[in-house]
Amino acid sequence: MPTYPPTSFLLDGATYEFTHPERVGPHEDIRSWELGHYPKVHAQVPLKAGGTVAVYAEATQWNKTQISVQWYDDDKVSLTAWLSREKVRPVTNSEWDIDEYNRCPEWLRSVQWGKRPPGFLPE
Repeated sequence: MPTYPPTSFLLDGATYEFTHPERVGPHEDIRSWELGHYPKVHAQVPLKAGGTVAVYAEATQWNKTQISVQWYDDDKVSLTAWLSREKVRPVTNSEWDIDEYNRCPEWLRSVQWGKRPPGFLPE
């Protein structure tokens, strides 16, 4: 039976065990972005074996020292972690588009992107 919250995830065919950082500080300090308007971010998730793995995620909440990020693994499992602000940076829509292209099954890419190269967004 899977654990909740999940502590492992599949990304680009590799399984990662992460430490699932928890929120630090009082609940009253938490602020949320508006539902559906979450900033797209690049986050460094700490691994149990040491080091980090980079994920493209959405920032959902923050407090004085941390940002809560949510991402989906290759199996479409939703994962969340509270990370220090230093481990999270905003991404451009172009960067996000390239990540989506790389994670999209090859046979579906022509449907989503047509002849447009990933990262070159129409204005």
